[in-house]
Amino acid sequence: MRALSLLLAASLFTTPVLAQTNTGRPIHDAVAKAAAQAAQKPSAADRGKLFWPGLALGVAGATMAVLGTTVFKVEDTSTGNAPANTYQACIAQKQDPIYATNSCEGLKGKNLKLLWGGVALGAAGAVLMISSTNVSAEVRPGLIQFVHRVRF
Repeated sequence: MRALSLLLAASLFTTPVLAQTNTGRPIHDAVAKAAAQAAQKPSAADRGKLFWPGLALGVAGATMAVLGTTVFKVEDTSTGNAPANTYQACIAQKQDPIYATNSCEGLKGKNLKLLWGGVALGAAGAVLMISSTNVSAEVRPGLIQFVHRVRF
């Protein structure tokens, strides 16, 4: 059993060492790889087809994010810097006649799943819109640049 444990530990420690790149600059290599993949663009005929679906996704994502922070709040968390159980404590106080008129709705927390799902959907829509026009996003080490090309 010890030999098997030793062999497993040795394989776990040596695998990352063998996987390292020879250049010693993994972030630079990843940026260069992403830039090379971004350079492969669809043809001009296919470019305009993605603008309107991208716009629809962007609007849907923004709507989801707003709804997650306003209408569809959750009761299991509290808003802002309030402690986690502030909403539940407010509801419990409403049983006392003195606190029966408390308004606890403002203490509900945002629906984080709906909020971040909307942000991701909006970002996907923005990517579709950018990729369908003459605007491109260039990724370089330390720089993300949006470029609009005019050809005549």
